[in-house]
Amino acid sequence: MPENEESEKAKDVFRKLIESSATNPLNSGLSQNEFEQYDKEERRTRLLGLTQDIQERKKFAQRIFWMVVMWLFVILGIIVLEGLHLLDIPQAVTIALIGSTTINVTAFFVIVTKYLFPGK
Repeated sequence: MPENEESEKAKDVFRKLIESSATNPLNSGLSQNEFEQYDKEERRTRLLGLTQDIQERKKFAQRIFWMVVMWLFVILGIIVLEGLHLLDIPQAVTIALIGSTTINVTAFFVIVTKYLFPGK
C-alpha cells in the first residue's frame, strides 16, 4: 500500500476516534498535549517522507538523463562508424536501429519521468 494511502487511512482512524468523543480530544482519553504531540509527529513524518521523495527524484532523474545520453551516443557512434565505412551494416538494419532506438529512448524517458514526477 503506498505511503499516502497508509497516512490517509491512519488520519481517518484518528479523526473517527476524535469525532466519536464529541469532537473534543480531551473526551477521548487523550490530553490536549498528547493530541498536539501526535499531530506534530504526523506532520514531521510526512515532511521527512516528502523530503526523501524529492531527494530520490533528483537522484534518479539525473541517472536517467545520463543513461539516455549514453544510449544516444552509442547509437550516434554506430551511425558515424557506418558512415565512415568502418562497420558494414545493411541499410535496412541501420534504419531499424535508428527508428527503434528513437522510439525506445523517448518512451522510456516519458514513462520514467511520469513515474518520478506524477501530476498532482
